[in-house]
Amino acid sequence: MSAPVITSRWAGNFDCTVCRRKRLMADEFSKSSLDKHRKTGQALQCKPCVAKQEQEKRMEAARNKNNSNNKDNNNDDDDDDDNEKRTCALCNQLLSKDSYNRNQWSKPEGKSRCRSCVEKSIKEEEKQQLNNKDGKTDDARKKLEELKLSKTATAREIVAAESVVAAFEAEKVTGLKPIRMGGRGRGGHGGSKRSSGRGGGRGGGRGSGRGTTTSTTR
Repeated sequence: MSAPVITSRWAGNFDCTVCRRKRLMADEFSKSSLDKHRKTGQALQCKPCVAKQEQEKRMEAARNKNNSNNKDNNNDDDDDDDNEKRTCALCNQLLSKDSYNRNQWSKPEGKSRCRSCVEKSIKEEEKQQLNNKDGKTDDARKKLEELKLSKTATAREIVAAESVVAAFEAEKVTGLKPIRMGGRGRGGHGGSKRSSGRGGGRGGGRGSGRGTTTSTTR
């Protein structure tokens, strides 16, 4: 029987391009960034770095707003773009440009999300992912413990349950969901049928045929 999985000793295969930490597990990154990285090779930034950058952008926007308010009224024409407002696609509030990050502001109006909504969405996504993963892992562990305590559970059932727990734990490292492989069962049954069919047909047919020919010749 396999030993319990200890994820604290595991190392991942992802690197953050901002803080330069290496061999990080998938849990260190958001699901959307991992998906983009796999599809397009986009550079990865870990969750702490993303949060830090958002905070810095928010502070910079606040400083720019204060500087804009302190400018001479003669520059009002030059600041028209900075004073532009648009409605956030999520909270529906009419907010000024400094309430959006550069990526969101570049999107068409009606699709832009303010900084607060972006940060809230990231936190909610991370919380939901964590709850889903932890919930499935806990259920798998509970089932494994029940099987171990059961007097009727077979060794195959216990090993299968251990494999499920290990798969969920591995997902934290790789970011890839476990897949159920179905080829083994079909191949096993199919292979046994083919073997018995070929062996019986060739052995029985050829053996009896040659024997008949020999006796006829004599």
